[in-house]
Amino acid sequence: KKMNKIGLLAVLLLIVATSQAASVEKFLKASDKGPVRGPDDDETRSFEEICNSKNYPFETHKILTDDGYWLTAFRIPGRKGQSVENSKAEHKPVILLQHGILDSADTFIMNEEMKAPAFMLANEGYDVWLSNSRGNKYSREHKYLDPDSSEDKAKFWDYSFEEMGMYDVKANVEYILNETGKKKLAIAAHSQGTTQMMFAMTNNNKWWNERVAIFVCLAGVARLENCGSNLLQYLAKETFVVNTIKALGINEMFPSKYYENIIFSVVCKTLPSICDFFLDIISDDDAKINNQKRLGVFMGHYPAGTSVKSLDHFAQIIRAKQFQRYDYGSAINMEKYGQKTPPVIDLTKIKGTKIIQIAGTKDKLGDPVDNKWLKEQLRDNLIYFNYYELGHMSFLLANDMTFMIDVIDLLRKNPWQ
Repeated sequence: KKMNKIGLLAVLLLIVATSQAASVEKFLKASDKGPVRGPDDDETRSFEEICNSKNYPFETHKILTDDGYWLTAFRIPGRKGQSVENSKAEHKPVILLQHGILDSADTFIMNEEMKAPAFMLANEGYDVWLSNSRGNKYSREHKYLDPDSSEDKAKFWDYSFEEMGMYDVKANVEYILNETGKKKLAIAAHSQGTTQMMFAMTNNNKWWNERVAIFVCLAGVARLENCGSNLLQYLAKETFVVNTIKALGINEMFPSKYYENIIFSVVCKTLPSICDFFLDIISDDDAKINNQKRLGVFMGHYPAGTSVKSLDHFAQIIRAKQFQRYDYGSAINMEKYGQKTPPVIDLTKIKGTKIIQIAGTKDKLGDPVDNKWLKEQLRDNLIYFNYYELGHMSFLLANDMTFMIDVIDLLRKNPWQ
């Protein structure tokens, strides 16, 4: 426990140091392309380059939310070796993949090709779209606000999963349906991705049911009463940490920096036990379940950045022991919600939605007990629930991706167009 506290303090000091290093970052800034690479140096490749190197069709799309954020979405419309044109001509069923906190769309192609969820789905005949949450390395743009400007940054970074669920989900879904000409799509989400989807469902269940055929909930995160993530527990208990970060004018947490990601990647390749410790601090009870050969690749793309408010919101949920909206303090809560305490997010409002829920027995963040509670809230909508021997990040990096084979089988049995 003492070592964990020291490790966490070191991580948080690193956050402060890197978040303040704007001038150094501008001086060293490099594109995702990086240096000349060998045949399998995926840790330094961009999403597009990984797709190209493995011969998958690829597109990039820019999507504007109602509150002015420009989101980047990637599309893999077909199987390995198919052209974009031939892929689109087949009018395949559409599925949207949504990553979790501090992550990006990259996460779904980090594992070995035949174990990476996005490639697995593409090869099974799906038109695969991958979104990037506001504020991550691919979506640090706004119609009016500059995320790095002293005048704008407080406004730009003023979001958590609520705003993602209210604005990002709507923008992504409506854009994709318009672009593909489809009436409905499927959504598979991981971690905070599930949180924003559940908020979207409770916020406007009718809108959701008209557009989303089926929802795959991977490592669901809602109530965090049993959360074992050392990082989130530390932020929840030591409130001075977040307060200090805010007082320093830091609004962004774990920003993606090319050279730092490369250092993480090299360390993970050389000493994977260090990366196992990093995952243990955040989310995974047994990192050995994960594909050790791809840890370095994953850390070349992670973390991808988020807002301080996003992490603070989850810390609040841990303290409150309930799934609730953001707590601004009693005065602002009265203005925003009409009550002194933040409202509970009522998941029993979700009706008429097909949901596949998969939880990990070794997941410290989306804890198995909390996922059992989540199952009880969603029970009228569930068409499948099961536990697999997975940690939180194992849903993306496991050696054994049997759960994805089961998901694809369930999608086939519940078709949509």
